[in-house]
Amino acid sequence: MIRQTIAGIALALGFNMSAQATIIGPGDFTSPTVIDFETAPSALIGGFYSGLGVTMAHISGGNTYATSASPASLTGTNFSDEPGFPDGELIFSSLMSRVGMDITTNDEDDTTIYAYLGLTLVGSEFFNTSGGGAGGSFAGIEFLSGFDRIVIDTFGPVNGAFAIDNVRFETAAVPEPGTLALLGLPLLGLAVTRRRRIAEG
Repeated sequence: MIRQTIAGIALALGFNMSAQATIIGPGDFTSPTVIDFETAPSALIGGFYSGLGVTMAHISGGNTYATSASPASLTGTNFSDEPGFPDGELIFSSLMSRVGMDITTNDEDDTTIYAYLGLTLVGSEFFNTSGGGAGGSFAGIEFLSGFDRIVIDTFGPVNGAFAIDNVRFETAAVPEPGTLALLGLPLLGLAVTRRRRIAEG
């Protein structure tokens, strides 16, 4: 009964913890962890940034490209140290709800970011990316239900190569149970009053 009441309060207040996907921009982050690849090795990055809470798969450091309107700088790429152009992965040590990055791809190629929680696909978002290494765009997603891994899948008629920079990630603030309870007290009072009326009636 209590769980049903809390769930009802959360729904009434508009808190839905299911997989809500939103495309977000750089200004939508509150206090993210940011990786700019300036200190990354000129090799597969792997666990180099594990102290910041992320491990990377199929992403190498040491290449300079412009991934946005900013000047060219060191980036993470998916084509330097492994054959082909494998999908890049970011594996987080804790639950995240927002991630975004500056990205450049061949002009004809596009990118989809897939978010996973364990082995379960939380959702995905498509981005029409371009830049050809001399510019790019921002690709950011938010899934309020949380995720612990993303896959960067660049595809198209050229080769699926990408360069990323200024990767940022964070957990969105979610109201604490105590806050939810306080916000829902008026609704709970209405529910109790209604039950009493029905019982008396």
